[in-house]
Amino acid sequence: MRPIFLSGSRYNCSVRRPRRLFALTLTLGLLRGLAVASASPATDLGNAYRAFEAGDFGKARALASKIPAKRLRNPDYRLYVLGQSAYFEGDFAVALASFQELSKIRSSRLASRARYRTADSLWQLGRKKEAAAAYGGLVLRSAPDGDAGVARFRIAEELATRDKPRAIEKYREFLRLHPAHRLSKEADDRLVALGDGGIAGLSAADRIRRGQDLIAAKKWEIALQELAELDTSSMDAKTRIDHEFWLSMSLFKRRRHYEKAGRSFLSIYKKMGRRADEALFHGARALSRADFDSEAIVNYQRLVKEYPHSKWAAEAQFLSGWLEFNRGRYREALPFLRVLPSRYRKSKFTSEVPWYLGMSHYLLGEYKESLPHFSKVAATGGKEIGGKGRYWKAQAQQKLGDKDAANAAYKQLVNDYPFSWYALLSRTQLEAQGIEIGIFGARPSDPAKVPELAKKPSAKLKKDALIAKGNELIEAGLLAEAGVEIFRGERGFLKRHGKKKSDAMAVLLDAYKRAENFNRPWMLSVVHGGRRALNAEPKGRARIWWEHAYPLAYERLVEKYRKQSNIPDYYLYTIMRKESGFDPHTHSYADAQGLLQMIPPTTERVVKHLGIEYTEDLLFDPERNIQTGAWYIGRLFSKFGKQIPVGAGSYNSGPRAVMRWLKKYGDKPMDEFVELLSYRQTRKYMKRTTETYARYKYLYKGEQYRQTLELNSEFLVNEINY
Repeated sequence: MRPIFLSGSRYNCSVRRPRRLFALTLTLGLLRGLAVASASPATDLGNAYRAFEAGDFGKARALASKIPAKRLRNPDYRLYVLGQSAYFEGDFAVALASFQELSKIRSSRLASRARYRTADSLWQLGRKKEAAAAYGGLVLRSAPDGDAGVARFRIAEELATRDKPRAIEKYREFLRLHPAHRLSKEADDRLVALGDGGIAGLSAADRIRRGQDLIAAKKWEIALQELAELDTSSMDAKTRIDHEFWLSMSLFKRRRHYEKAGRSFLSIYKKMGRRADEALFHGARALSRADFDSEAIVNYQRLVKEYPHSKWAAEAQFLSGWLEFNRGRYREALPFLRVLPSRYRKSKFTSEVPWYLGMSHYLLGEYKESLPHFSKVAATGGKEIGGKGRYWKAQAQQKLGDKDAANAAYKQLVNDYPFSWYALLSRTQLEAQGIEIGIFGARPSDPAKVPELAKKPSAKLKKDALIAKGNELIEAGLLAEAGVEIFRGERGFLKRHGKKKSDAMAVLLDAYKRAENFNRPWMLSVVHGGRRALNAEPKGRARIWWEHAYPLAYERLVEKYRKQSNIPDYYLYTIMRKESGFDPHTHSYADAQGLLQMIPPTTERVVKHLGIEYTEDLLFDPERNIQTGAWYIGRLFSKFGKQIPVGAGSYNSGPRAVMRWLKKYGDKPMDEFVELLSYRQTRKYMKRTTETYARYKYLYKGEQYRQTLELNSEFLVNEINY
């Protein structure tokens, strides 16, 4: 369930009905059937929230009004739903009183939201000067949980009645700072009405700055339009170059006109002054993305030569070698990579050089030459980077005929990092030689070293104020809110009960479980259960940590929809864990949303097959997210031969990239194929999801997942190419 309290935050500039969230567990019909009387204040609180979400503001207000505040451990939630209900009913005086009282509860996470709603209520009451002053204070403090654009717009609106010059100044400020805001058109109209030129009347420099802000806000289409419509003939030379740079950047970020962007950057870079290196770098980068790799390398090397101390120089040198490696020119990659350690010793890109040098030699069949480079990678340590070095060093040793050293390395990888991608591959390598090894290797696990969780925590801990507060919200049915409140007080709770850590952790994990919060227990299990628990057999003490780290989250929904899409057991849990950590409210920078991090454009296609309506909030509802995600993930899984790593990779990168890679590297074994993919994120994603899937299979079925080295390069040619 998405936190219900957030729903009103979208409607803070006018009175209108809030959208209903799919997260509701009761229909409006059921809500109408609820008796007004209830068994507890918590029940009334929950019913009030559900009535509000269903749009029955009168009922919500009545329920909230009758709850004795002193009988609640969460009186701030009562004040919020009361204020919101009154606001949307149009009773702004009651709303104002509620929000003012709430804003004084500084410990409440709703207090900041309430301060914005206080200003909104003042505005609706016609007390616009007071509202403008309140908005001004919020904007000045950069207060969270509100719409600063609305605040600035209304400050300008209030000034328009008494101070035209300042109003014009504030409208212009709004247009500069909030170019993509939904009130932008209204602000433009107001400026024109006040005799100002509006957006068209802004200086070229201000328009360019708006374009920059739009690019930063990932509104690339609007940025392109904003910049493309400017008349460059009246600009001075410096402004014209600046305009060309940001127009090129909007093309680059938009990802559709890489060649045009690249050639534009390259045509102006020498005129860019202090940003010349940046323009040259992006020119080369854009050309590489347009598949003009040779030209890109020439320009990367030009940057290294002309701007050797630039912050972009090390990356340009590295990418020169990487591009050659990526197009299979391993011999040509070597010279570019070799100079990095001496020329750019402190660069983060230098740390990647040993791997690419080692793999280049390996793929050239120069196994002996690859060994020292793989040894450096192995010395880095860790299951991913160090494990990669150790595995490929063993592969090179095996190619050179030193099977004893290779097998010893494979066995040690399984011992050190059971279930990891490289441990799974190592087991496959050993089994191919007839050497059977358990999933934990030869290392016996010591259950005594696993942190213990109390089976029967003390009653005192269960009565802690934080747990009681969470219990009240759980009883109210506000599970998402309960999880958030428990998390806010988690550190203090553990500190208060530090002497009884086993008891405290058990109580905390139980509270999260009852709140159906699967995200935080996973994190706590990894941190507090740690390697000792999760690298031990999932038995006894260790099993509880495993179950929290790899939960059957939203089991009813997952099982329902995975079967409809022919998805294997535990695969959806695996993807969900990697994508969101079981947090249904998460929203990524790329606009991926909810449990399975589906993106709106993909979802809009999927819902047509499912016969359901797409709405803005759909992906934050666990059921709809799992339903649409399962349909799409299941079809990707089938498209790519039902191969766990490849199916997962296609969900991360998109199916077109995987089809391209299969055509290019389809003759390679699985271990080489994964390493050769050009997207770093996808490589990591495939390795981690395979490990997680193996752990789920072992935990709940006792089955050992075996990662084959055979790659099926065939894929279904169908409409699933998005």
